[in-house]
Amino acid sequence: MKAISQLFLAFAALAAPPKTESIYPVSGRPGTEFDAQIRGTNLREAYSVWFETSGASAEIARVETDSTRKNAEILHVRFKLGPTFQRGTFRIVGPNGLSNALPIVSHAEPTIPEAAGARDLPAQAQRIESLPAAIQGRIGESGEVDYYAIRVQAGETWTFETISSEALDAGISIYKPGGSWFDPDRPKRIAFTDEPVSYPDLTTEASLRHKFETAGEYFVRVNGFWGHGGAGQEYTLRIHKGAPAKPVKHTRWAERSWTREVTPDRMTALQARALPKTEKPIPIVDADAEPRELPVAPPAIPLPALVTGAIERPGDIDRVKFSVKEGDRLAFEIETPEKTLPLLNPYLRIVDADGVEAFTNIIANVNSNGNASKQIRPKTQYSFPRAGEFTLEIRDITAAYGDPSMRYKVLVRPQVPHMGEVKIAVDELNLEAGKAGKVSVITDQEEGFDGFVILSVEGLPEGVRATPGTEVEPDSPPQESMGKRERFTTKSQKATLILFADPAAASMKTPVVGRVFAQPVIKGKLGDRIFVKAIPIFVVKGAA
Repeated sequence: MKAISQLFLAFAALAAPPKTESIYPVSGRPGTEFDAQIRGTNLREAYSVWFETSGASAEIARVETDSTRKNAEILHVRFKLGPTFQRGTFRIVGPNGLSNALPIVSHAEPTIPEAAGARDLPAQAQRIESLPAAIQGRIGESGEVDYYAIRVQAGETWTFETISSEALDAGISIYKPGGSWFDPDRPKRIAFTDEPVSYPDLTTEASLRHKFETAGEYFVRVNGFWGHGGAGQEYTLRIHKGAPAKPVKHTRWAERSWTREVTPDRMTALQARALPKTEKPIPIVDADAEPRELPVAPPAIPLPALVTGAIERPGDIDRVKFSVKEGDRLAFEIETPEKTLPLLNPYLRIVDADGVEAFTNIIANVNSNGNASKQIRPKTQYSFPRAGEFTLEIRDITAAYGDPSMRYKVLVRPQVPHMGEVKIAVDELNLEAGKAGKVSVITDQEEGFDGFVILSVEGLPEGVRATPGTEVEPDSPPQESMGKRERFTTKSQKATLILFADPAAASMKTPVVGRVFAQPVIKGKLGDRIFVKAIPIFVVKGAA
């Protein structure tokens, strides 16, 4: 009874743990050491730097007050990157807990520090004497821009890209000296990039690859989007001849995202989240092989199938045919592997043999104020009330854009009731001895999944235990009217894991990583245990 009563003690607020906001420089060269400044709060008593990945280490040198902000500090740290280090995350550790994570990235080019003074005009540009190079810079004030002068040979192709702090949305421009009648010192812009679109799971880094037709001096400008600048807005400008860096792919399971990968082994992966069962790979059908002009019939595809193609020109419509039996329940999953919303807006339309529309991937919303809106969705489910032959049409909803990079994948498959995405918002957990903390878990129940999910945590620190709990749900606003909601959305369940640190639990010097697992249960049968998330856990001494 004593242990149970301890579990239901009120959650007491810890003394504020460290919080990090930015690091400068934001990157380093593998196999080197460099000094960095970490901005944040509650850093005064920090004593170590903890990495979630191997290949890097760091030592705290000193801490000072950040004169630009109230109650903020600057932590001076010496980083050492191993010869094979590419990227990772680190956290600051202090007696009051563990900080949030900051990324640290490597670059292959020689490092060049930003020169002192203004570089707002081409005449003030910092000269980069040799290439390739990685320039460590800051956009310290609103409206600030940084110019750099480089020399290239005719026919050379160079790649320009940024590694930025979270606060900075960087843009890159390339200018050629020349002037005009109005201003003889004004250069001519010949290339520009900001990231083409901001979308979850996509990088916001600027990347530009340019071939210089003539030899000579050129200017490269770095700026913040909308002219924003200030503390914590740092960047590395990489100039090299290689291909642009590939975006980092997220490994978490996702279904209702335009950028999650849809692969031929998708059916096997879905079965692993339901009940283990091996399925044959899904055949890939190239929809762009179909005749472009009607009334030539589009090709017929077997089911399940992964249809691939591109909206190659404005108004392009790709079509494939498939047959179903009465009662067939299919799912249509769309991936946009290159361009995505709002540049590519895939519109799916399924029509029967008479040309009558059966359904689309458009959902209509009507909120409590009566305002209506329509959206396209990356996943649609449909139960066919009758057998027959149907045509799947794929186009851009605007019909105004098209090019070979507007690629798509459409997976047409039977529905598989399964455990969908498991979402955990907590990234770290600081526990006070004798107190409890919570981890909220939301599990999606996809395609009619009516089983339940077992949650477990492994690797807990000594003296910490996890147990299921409940909490009061906040009031929700009135739901929107979403028409055929079951076609476009999934049901979700929320669970709470209570992590309790015994009063006698020892204070920690370094965090311990707990691993959360989920396991579907259907009709009493257990599915595979699925790893969900690693959460660093840190225990501090309780109040006397």
